[in-house]
Amino acid sequence: MMLPIRVLFGTVGAGVLGYGAWLLWAQVSWEPGFVLSLGGWLVAGPVLHDWVLTPVTTLGGVLLARTLPRPWRTTVIAGLVTTGVLLLVGIPLLTRPMPAAPNPGLDDRDYLPGLLLYLAVLWVLLLGATAGYATLVAARRRGPNAPGAGGR
Repeated sequence: MMLPIRVLFGTVGAGVLGYGAWLLWAQVSWEPGFVLSLGGWLVAGPVLHDWVLTPVTTLGGVLLARTLPRPWRTTVIAGLVTTGVLLLVGIPLLTRPMPAAPNPGLDDRDYLPGLLLYLAVLWVLLLGATAGYATLVAARRRGPNAPGAGGR
């Protein structure tokens, strides 16, 4: 049963990869600077991800899982993973202003303030929700008649 599913996923993946290569080929200008930049995206990006980012993330996750209490563990790890993904996606827009032809409504703004605002809102919501949850769990553990629990 697993083999047909793997073949299906492999076929779909190869088709998407081929379509992406076809779209990329139509945009390649064979100038040395462009080819070097493209090589950075297609070679250096995955290598840095697999050999640097993944081990650092894994080690950080293991250390956080051993040091943080239970409700905070999941929140902080989810927040760090989300922050890392956003930074990876945003780095090209932050380091190379206008790398392509202007697209109205897309590249016509400063991305750094938007990224920082999104990350601030993300962390405030994550930490606030976890603090509320931890408070609720602590109040339930104390019981309705415990001092300071708000019971009558």
